[in-house]
Amino acid sequence: MTFEYVLNEHNLFDGTNVHLNYDVAFNLMVSAFEAGTADYCTMFDPTAYEYEAAGKGYVVASVGEASGEVPYTCFMAKKSWMHKNESTVEGFLRAVTKAVKYIQENDGAKAAPYLTKYFEGISEASIAASVERYKEIDAWRDNLSMTEDSFNRLQDIIENAGELTRRAQLNELVNNEYANKVYNEIYKK
Repeated sequence: MTFEYVLNEHNLFDGTNVHLNYDVAFNLMVSAFEAGTADYCTMFDPTAYEYEAAGKGYVVASVGEASGEVPYTCFMAKKSWMHKNESTVEGFLRAVTKAVKYIQENDGAKAAPYLTKYFEGISEASIAASVERYKEIDAWRDNLSMTEDSFNRLQDIIENAGELTRRAQLNELVNNEYANKVYNEIYKK
């Protein structure tokens, strides 16, 4: 959805001046690209970094950078569960916030050893380089709360894909209270 949104923002439209293939499962996109089914393909790092390092292709742009801030990873729970488990919610957000802070304050080489177990078969050097790429485009926010602008952009993206029938207000769906509390605790010391 985000890729198509970025293309549309640059006056490129599926079926008009570009062809998008929606028939390939996400986990098979690289294989399909290698098989020659397309001229371009979206990949996340560290896969994109390794692909480029192997001389198989080139990273030409970052969808994340081109789209502007998009709340790509969201953590959801029922309101009733959150109220009953506030210490768990805050503990989880504290762990994620501290991890983001660590990434922001250290280079990719220092962070990579902690990440390798999550990227089986990917070299530590590739992970380190990927961390740096994500840092260059400011992919990780220090405050995990969702901004009004990013929420609206997310709705723009979903609406552009034809999947949103009614827009919502941020406060209807998002509770930033816990994220803001944890942010202030960690960053405002």
